[in-house]
Amino acid sequence: MPEIDPLCGFCTIVAGEDAAARVVYRDDDVVAFFPLEPATRGHTLVVPRRHVSDVWGLRESEGAALSAATLKVAHAIRTAVDPDGLNIIQSNGQAATQTVPHVHVHVVPRFGGDRMPELWPPKQPSNESALDRTAAAIRCGLGNAPTADVTPEDRRQHLSFIQAVITRMSQSSSSAKTWLLPIVTAAYGFAIAKDAPAIALLGVGAIVIFGLLDANYLKQEREFRRLYDKVAHGGGIPSFSMNPTLAAPAPGVRKNYWPDWSDIKSWAIAPVYGPMVIAGLVISLQNWTIRDLSWMEAFTRLSIYSCLPG
Repeated sequence: MPEIDPLCGFCTIVAGEDAAARVVYRDDDVVAFFPLEPATRGHTLVVPRRHVSDVWGLRESEGAALSAATLKVAHAIRTAVDPDGLNIIQSNGQAATQTVPHVHVHVVPRFGGDRMPELWPPKQPSNESALDRTAAAIRCGLGNAPTADVTPEDRRQHLSFIQAVITRMSQSSSSAKTWLLPIVTAAYGFAIAKDAPAIALLGVGAIVIFGLLDANYLKQEREFRRLYDKVAHGGGIPSFSMNPTLAAPAPGVRKNYWPDWSDIKSWAIAPVYGPMVIAGLVISLQNWTIRDLSWMEAFTRLSIYSCLPG
């Protein structure tokens, strides 16, 4: 049974639960059907049965089945509607106009004067050196592309490498909390004992720094957990790759070392560091208030004494 997302409209069609869908082809690997708003007569979508959001998540066998079915549909369309031409379009990510997060291939028959827009922008001047660098980077990436000869032992070893990073991030998070506790205790204790609000604020600063560091550890742990899951399920990750952006939920995501808001407000960060920050601010404000009251009392006494006779 392929993986299905109950919230995905394409998965509903794959499962045969959309009676209105015009399905034209179905086999063990793919399903082909008309979109709700065809661009031209005969416009057909070809999708894998397993729910996978983008081409980077396709298994090699799924990619082969999708390509074979697309070719079969293209021949059938030529026989059925006799188009003047044909577009085969596959988009990934919002920037590429993907609107449904389930891999799909558009097979679009073209006719003279149809309503399809131009697909390519006007010609722009080329930067030859940039093209050379990009070509070299792609060649390097193809050398690390996933292959069909990955053995179960290779995958287990890959998973063990990723798990080691996850464990290290978890241990670093624990160490951050362990180091912070005596620092905060000393700072707050000194601030209370010596009426030194500035020291309490230094303690608050230390908490913020350690909190951001800890949130970053959590962010890295979550990213490597996603990478672990994708490798475990054969998600098309290059062998022994340790790049967690390859498992990002959206394609094209760049590495960001700053923690996200979801990391900061998680149960492992906000409930731990938040109360300590509040306590430091309270101690600082109380010390400033006491100091202000002391100055006020001294000023009051001086005023009274200056008004007394003699």
